[in-house]
Amino acid sequence: MIGKLEFRKKRDFGQVINDTFTFMRQNFKPLIKVYFTFCGLFVLASMLTMLLQQYKMVSIFNTIGIEGNTNKFGLSSIYSVEYFLSILFSLATYASMSVAILSYIAVYVKKGNETPTTDEVWGYFKYYFFRIFGSSLLLILMLIISFFFCVVPFFWLFPYVAMIFPIMVIENGSLGYSFTRSFAVIKDNFWITFGTLIVVWIIVYACMSMVVLPTTLFNMIGMFTHKTPRMSLTLTMITTVLQSLCQVFTIIPIITISLAYFSLVEQKENPGLMERISNFGSTEKPIDTRPEEY
Repeated sequence: MIGKLEFRKKRDFGQVINDTFTFMRQNFKPLIKVYFTFCGLFVLASMLTMLLQQYKMVSIFNTIGIEGNTNKFGLSSIYSVEYFLSILFSLATYASMSVAILSYIAVYVKKGNETPTTDEVWGYFKYYFFRIFGSSLLLILMLIISFFFCVVPFFWLFPYVAMIFPIMVIENGSLGYSFTRSFAVIKDNFWITFGTLIVVWIIVYACMSMVVLPTTLFNMIGMFTHKTPRMSLTLTMITTVLQSLCQVFTIIPIITISLAYFSLVEQKENPGLMERISNFGSTEKPIDTRPEEY
């Protein structure tokens, strides 16, 4: 029987990916419970606003297909209130997911690889949510700007930005500290960190695509088999709901970047090794230094 997964250890490329799925398998039920408890409301709000946006877009598309007149549909029809609300709630969903899973991992590590309770995760979640949500707005803006500079800066910043959130939660760092710390942690290990994240995100997007691909294909087939292009409202709505539910797959890269963080810190600073040495020969249970409340 495989023991509880230890975060504070050095790992290579393959071990980080393998241990990501090992941790998912060992903690599947509590992770899903944490996800729906702390992220469910944001997922639902994001789904509803996306459904409203898609309903509007399908109506516009089908009207254009029938009338052939695009003049009466301006930018306000596309970039509507629903559009910006869907973006806002999508960002809130990812922020809440990052905080919830990272809080789970932080408590898991502090408890000596024991499953956290919902109350313990909530203590971290309510403390870090607004910090990470606000930081995510600034970081996404930075990534968007970097994307327009020949794309290269975007990919260069990608692993550093991904490492910021684990540092903020696990080390209780500010945005400025976490940003600087991420460069120090990843230094000399850029390509292995970048490659690990790319591989995991490819796996995640493949899983998500497999779920939404059937309805997307049927919608495209139906659209091009009509005399005038028409999108199926039912299939579009089903695809939107599936896309929202598929956000649960993004738990995987959050675990991956957390494992990469602990591995790189262990490689550079050996905190896990020093802790084991200090506890060597001790038969007493370590004192729980976790804060009771934030």
